[in-house]
Amino acid sequence: MMSRLEPDVLIVGAGAAGHSAAVMLRDLGFAGSVHVVHGEPHPPYNRTLVDKGILPGLLTAGQAALKDLSPLGVELEQGRAAAVDADRCAVRLQDGRTPTYRALLLAMRSTPRPLLDRERTGVFQLQSADDAMRIRDHVGGDPTGRTVTVLGAGLVGSEVASYFATAGADLHLVARSDVPLARVLGRPIATRLSDLHAEHVTAHFGRAVIVLQPSGSRTRVRLDDGSELRSELVIVAQGTVPDTSWASSDAEGIRVDDRLRSITIPRAYAAGAASAHTMPDGTLRRIDHWDDAVAQGAHAARTIMHDLGEGEDPGPYRPASGFSLQVHGLSIMGVGAAAPDPVIDTASSPDGSLITTFRDRQGNLTGAVGLSTAPEILAIKTQLAGGR
Repeated sequence: MMSRLEPDVLIVGAGAAGHSAAVMLRDLGFAGSVHVVHGEPHPPYNRTLVDKGILPGLLTAGQAALKDLSPLGVELEQGRAAAVDADRCAVRLQDGRTPTYRALLLAMRSTPRPLLDRERTGVFQLQSADDAMRIRDHVGGDPTGRTVTVLGAGLVGSEVASYFATAGADLHLVARSDVPLARVLGRPIATRLSDLHAEHVTAHFGRAVIVLQPSGSRTRVRLDDGSELRSELVIVAQGTVPDTSWASSDAEGIRVDDRLRSITIPRAYAAGAASAHTMPDGTLRRIDHWDDAVAQGAHAARTIMHDLGEGEDPGPYRPASGFSLQVHGLSIMGVGAAAPDPVIDTASSPDGSLITTFRDRQGNLTGAVGLSTAPEILAIKTQLAGGR
């Protein structure tokens, strides 16, 4: 239970952004009370390890846990937020408690797109540690010889497909796009990844699901080209939406300025999957990567310190964090993000490595993705972090 219901800083969400913000506040010398609201049964854990470690059975949720915040004097509160009362500077929790705050950080995770009935036998979404353990239980911990269909070939879908194919499953990978991840990775690297998928799994790219229904002990998946897949396990990995509907009517997330202050909620900030950034062309963008959420949480903490009169203005937030993808033995690393309508350049080497850079229309470097080019990507990360 909360020791008092009036923390100076209230953080909703104990994942990458929320955890990072709490740590940064203490690192910056903030002596006020900090409470973090956490809505899951497990202690906060590293979500990048759900498909990389928990699904394969290499780790438990406990082994993937984040560093305990209690030694920092940060109080972790079990509960789920239900509404923001901006006039009172308060958040109502589902159990009826209503903590007030001087500053509110909205750092909720994203949730899977509500496309399918998750109660159907053999159909799962993969977002949490519990999801991963339910999938393992369904296949008895061993997917060898199982027929598995993964819907979605994004970052998570690609890694999940790679795991099951390597483990000996008969894997079908379905994606609406002809070249999945082209917008994120750039078309040359995304094309190389698509070709690699085709060597290891049965790929159904450029296809949409028309029917998904039980068929005996299997699930029947009918695609828009008339083909049918009958699978013992179907995993839905078709993107996420921000878990912000209780706090904002904007389906894109919490709109923030360049310091990560909420545009619509006074004394509130947003970071990570909950935040919607306004791009130069007026469009909104969420960046749903773990490392970037960590960076956003730290930046929001600096802004909070400044607004409370205890720190310097941190300046605009610019994406400079990375992500990685391990698929069928191939290593892909990315950093930053593509600007709207980016100028894209790709260079290749005789050894087969590729690097794609993204620049805005003014020529400023905003991100890069590399295939087997880790040193080069790390160097670009340093450039982005330095504002060059």
